[in-house]
Amino acid sequence: MAASQIKLEGTTQTLLAVRDVQLECVLHRNAYAGKLAVIVLHPYSWLGGCMRDHVTTTLFRSFAETEVYNTVLMYNSRGVGKSSGRASVYGSQKEVEDLKALCQLLMSNLTHPPEKVLLVGYSHGSCVASGAACESYIAGVMAVSPPVGDFASTMLGTKQLWKTFCASSAPKFVALGTADTFCSVKALNKKVAMSQAHVDVKIYETADHFWLRQLENMRDNVLQWAINV
Repeated sequence: MAASQIKLEGTTQTLLAVRDVQLECVLHRNAYAGKLAVIVLHPYSWLGGCMRDHVTTTLFRSFAETEVYNTVLMYNSRGVGKSSGRASVYGSQKEVEDLKALCQLLMSNLTHPPEKVLLVGYSHGSCVASGAACESYIAGVMAVSPPVGDFASTMLGTKQLWKTFCASSAPKFVALGTADTFCSVKALNKKVAMSQAHVDVKIYETADHFWLRQLENMRDNVLQWAINV
């Protein structure tokens, strides 16, 4: 389906062509609500991450249900689900460029398009979102459970993406649980301090990387922070 054919209101599931791939997307549109889009990004595909992950879908549905955003979108990155192409094993640069192209597609091809994009990345999705954080059309970046611990970021090759996140002048938010095994609270605080960037950090007691606890609390905080973007 061409982006221009997507309906102005309600939810559509479709394939959108960006760069050299077709990305499987779910969009919820309320085109007359404003000029801000929200894109929700899923965890690492090589470990089974996809847009149907329970955290990703919770965030997508919650943003869509507010009915205050022009467009809310979640998608399967390259090589996942019905999306074509092959996923990156290391570095995620192709996924970052796909995301940038997807943002441009929304802003240029939709009827009554958004003008800015808020990125909401969960786990590895936060790394991909971080890679686009310095683009002029990014209204803010929200990183939920970012795997920025030394071991995780080395294995994923995403250290440079965190640096891009910190270098962005856009508003930035991080949600992390005290029981997260991919990044400790101590490691996150150290990295934020070293970057000298302004980052709103919210820590959740007992929450792990998969948000088996505190999911609703985190979701509510994410929605509240986004209102002020």
